[in-house]
Order: sequence, then C-alpha cells, then structure tokens
Amino acid sequence: MIRLFAIEDHPTMVTGIKNLFRPSRDNIEVVDSANSVEEAIKKADPETFDIFLLDLWLPDSHPLLNIKRIKDAFPTKPVVIFTGEDSTNWRKKMFEAGVMAYMLKSNSKSEIKNTLMKVAKGEIVFSGVVDPAFEKQLASVLESQKYVLTSNQKEIVILLSNGLSQYEIADIKKTSVSTVEKTLKHIRDICEVKSNTELVKVLMEKGVI
Repeated sequence: MIRLFAIEDHPTMVTGIKNLFRPSRDNIEVVDSANSVEEAIKKADPETFDIFLLDLWLPDSHPLLNIKRIKDAFPTKPVVIFTGEDSTNWRKKMFEAGVMAYMLKSNSKSEIKNTLMKVAKGEIVFSGVVDPAFEKQLASVLESQKYVLTSNQKEIVILLSNGLSQYEIADIKKTSVSTVEKTLKHIRDICEVKSNTELVKVLMEKGVI
C-alpha cells in the first residue's frame, strides 16, 4: 500500500485525490492532509505515510522554501509535486531541489498511479523534461540523499549496531517493540536491504553510523 500525505490548500482537490484511488483496488491511499507545509510539519507522523504529495503553489509561501522545509523535517520522505503548473523551468527547479516526480493535475489516473508506484520503489520520474546529463547528475545526488536518517532513526540503528535487541532498544527509547520494528523496516526499504545485518553494513559503509 502506497500511503500519501497530501499538502494542498483546496479541500475539493484533496477530496478528489482521495476519490481517485480505491485502496483495496489500487493500493494507493491518502491517509492524511494539510493545507500548508507548516501544518504538515506539525501533524505528519512519518510512520504512517510513504510519500508527500505537494501542490507547487501554496498561499504565503515559496515552492523552493517549501521543499527545503519538508526535507529538513522529513529527510527520508520522497516529495512528489502535484500541480497545474506545466512549466519546464519549474520542473527543473523542483528536481534540483530534490523532488522525486512532477505530476500535473491534468494527468490521467494511470499516469498518476504509475508515477507514484515508481517513486515508492525509489525511482525518480523525470517525464522527459531534462537532458540525460542533468538527469544523471540529479540521480546521483538523490541516491546519496536516501541514506540520510532522522536523529531518531539514526539512534535506533546505532543501538542496533552495538548489538542491542529490538526489545532492548524499545526499552531505551521508551517506545514499543512494534514501533522499533516498523522504523527499522522503513529504513531497510529505503536502503533496499532485506536484513538488519545488511542494513548496519550498508550504513557503516556509507559513513552514516
């Protein structure tokens, strides 16, 4: 299931996105929403969603600043732009800022679904708007960014690398074993590894821990 957190200031658009997909059929669901980046940062729980779906133009804010604020608060969460702004210039600016895809609100359901499925797998969807050299450069930058962890995630992985069990980590973090397990699974998915042993090895090789 691909879980979306929509940042959109038009309630009817949020409703439209929710109605576009049927979770049981499409494996895509809007689990929460906010009408501003500020509100999203306050209410979004990283354990409950996979992708930010962000409108390019939000009141009293700038698109580039919005991306920076989201990435500072949620460095491991991919951002997909969902807008009516069909501008090659803005597409490039957004990709340079670190978004994973740029979708138009006029796109068909199948186009939107295919894009979200690719992003969920860690792919960047350029939509043919940038030259190959630019695409390669951005892909390299975003590849390194996926190993950036939040302070909480990093602490859990460090404890794991020191030989502590998930039960011991949960006790130290004053949280549930289930939360620790979900956090580790999320990091494994991002780093594309299957076990905690592989995860620790990769993060040590990348200099993250």
